[in-house]
Amino acid sequence: MISIAGPFNSGEAVGNNGVATANANSMIRLRGKIMGIYVKYNDSPPAATTDVVIKALGTSPAAPTYNLLALANGATDGWRYPQALIHTVAGVEIAGEYTPLLIDDYINVLIDQANAGDNVDVWLMLEL
Repeated sequence: MISIAGPFNSGEAVGNNGVATANANSMIRLRGKIMGIYVKYNDSPPAATTDVVIKALGTSPAAPTYNLLALANGATDGWRYPQALIHTVAGVEIAGEYTPLLIDDYINVLIDQANAGDNVDVWLMLEL
């Protein structure tokens, strides 16, 4: 079963233009296989500098924090399909072999190096 969770907003960036930042945590715990993440940029963030990071918080008893998606120097709305490299039993990455990310945690949405008032909305497509 596929479910769309969100939107989760970063909060409005505070600071000088080009260096303003904000972040916020989800109020609900997300569970499932991440099939895609939609990012919608709000206001008018500068494409030359705006970064967005979506990460799992590492809320106990979940695994430590890890990035789900990191976007650098952009401001284009759209779906992204992050995946993780598969490893051998010896822990060696297998080139070109990927698997969807899994989550059982809260998320944090960060916008950085934006202009004051900029923010992002994020939706996660989850397979339950």
